[in-house]
Amino acid sequence: MSFWKRWLGRGAGTPEPAGEAPEPEVPEFPYPLVAVPGRDAVEEWLRLRELWRPEGACPVLLGPREQVESAREGLEGADVAAMLRAAEGLDGPEVLERRRREAEADYAADPSALQENGLFVPQGEWPATPSRGHQLGAHCDLTTDRPHPVVYFARIPTVHSWEAFAHLNYGAWNACPATEEHVALHRHWHERHGSEIYAVAGDVVECWVPRPPEDREGAEALAREQCLYCDDIVHQGTQTLLNLAAELKGSHAWFFWWD
Repeated sequence: MSFWKRWLGRGAGTPEPAGEAPEPEVPEFPYPLVAVPGRDAVEEWLRLRELWRPEGACPVLLGPREQVESAREGLEGADVAAMLRAAEGLDGPEVLERRRREAEADYAADPSALQENGLFVPQGEWPATPSRGHQLGAHCDLTTDRPHPVVYFARIPTVHSWEAFAHLNYGAWNACPATEEHVALHRHWHERHGSEIYAVAGDVVECWVPRPPEDREGAEALAREQCLYCDDIVHQGTQTLLNLAAELKGSHAWFFWWD
């Protein structure tokens, strides 16, 4: 079963193993943390979002303790203000076009990889069966599909959740975009779809989306953008661009993963 399929179908209501007690201590982190049972993570995110917004902050799920500790290590020497300034000068569609040109350069030795859709992923056919879409699941254990006993939300000091990437110094490893590109692209998607960051947990990013595309044309356009941002969701997930588009059509959750 693919990584993508293992994540589909997860939700806050998945049963949690019996007999596991919450962790007694909150890890050290530059921003305040709130520990919650994994099974309650989505509900708590919504509650904290409304509670913290008037105070100029937003919650972002970091995951269980080990992912918090990994995120803390990545914050050393981070210049948040500089990354936000860099992001201010970026336009989302221009970032996507630059990433398309970079993909062309990467595949220059194999021109046959370029598909008729102008990308480097198969187009495929529109699925005959409607997709149920992605369900938020970064609060779950990948190997068991069960919620972690305890996960942690960071109180990020901004009401603009797309700026969390700068506050967490996230990106610029493997095929993962640079930090300022994350900020610019998620600002772009927030403006179009109202998307907000739910989780930046290890190599996974998840978003809650109040205004997803409701027609096939809009879903295909969004799928092209998301493929340029994170082609692993096709190559190691949906397998075709149109399968991804079908997942995005009407879906209130987005998922990204960089190998």
